[in-house]
Amino acid sequence: MSQQLRQLKSRIRSIEGTWKVTRAMEMVSMSKFKASMTPLDMGRKYFRKAEALFSNLFEAEGDSGSPFLMPRTGKGAIGLLVVTTDAGLCGPYNHQATDIAEKFIKEHPDRPVKLYVYGRKGQTHFKKRGLPVEKGFPALHGRPVGNFHAMMLNALVEAYEKEQIEEVYVVYTCFHNAMRRDPTVKKFLPIEPAKGKEQDVIIEAGREGILPEIIPMYLSCQLRLMILESLASEHSARMVAMKGAKDNAKELMGDLVLLRNKMRQTMITREVIEIISSAEALKG
Repeated sequence: MSQQLRQLKSRIRSIEGTWKVTRAMEMVSMSKFKASMTPLDMGRKYFRKAEALFSNLFEAEGDSGSPFLMPRTGKGAIGLLVVTTDAGLCGPYNHQATDIAEKFIKEHPDRPVKLYVYGRKGQTHFKKRGLPVEKGFPALHGRPVGNFHAMMLNALVEAYEKEQIEEVYVVYTCFHNAMRRDPTVKKFLPIEPAKGKEQDVIIEAGREGILPEIIPMYLSCQLRLMILESLASEHSARMVAMKGAKDNAKELMGDLVLLRNKMRQTMITREVIEIISSAEALKG
């Protein structure tokens, strides 16, 4: 009984350590999540304006002949950028993104899909599955600084301009709120302008002058927003996962403490009975 009690105490200390770690990680994730909301909100507002401007500009200019706007044969290779994380402990976040990517590959059996993966978790996953990664990018452990997306954008645009890939899709996680995140596949190239409300747009330069300037800005803004959506989703997913782990550890710790107290009570009762029995034996 004493050996079991020592083992139980050791297990309680271990779970208590787990509870402290998960509580600290939840607080860190909560802080990062709150910090990620400001750039995400600003990015959404900026992109909505840029998208409205671009849509009106494209309608005003008509068919520009830009390779970024013209559809291709639809028979060549597809570039697929998958946004994952560098670190784990964020619930099903990474698995959902990689599952959608694999489903996308299966849906295009007649076309080669070149994988571009953001985050070490995704790179490791595809390598284990035997799927070659064309190019990998570090996720900077969820701390984007400066033009963190420029390397990815340049790689995708360069491959598209050289006709190494005919289309580009992005698998990212669209953030709605702390409890809802939707893994999404979105077409990135060629650009398909959304139809917006008509606006009064004054074009002082011809399309040869304005489109080469606004297209890179539009692509950069869109890709950056996708990454920011994914980062907010990552931090919220990790926050929720750590809260669940913390609550489970606390519940298990409470059950084990109750069991420990019962075992101690049993031992004390047994010792008292032995003392009383010995005293009665001495009297007799």
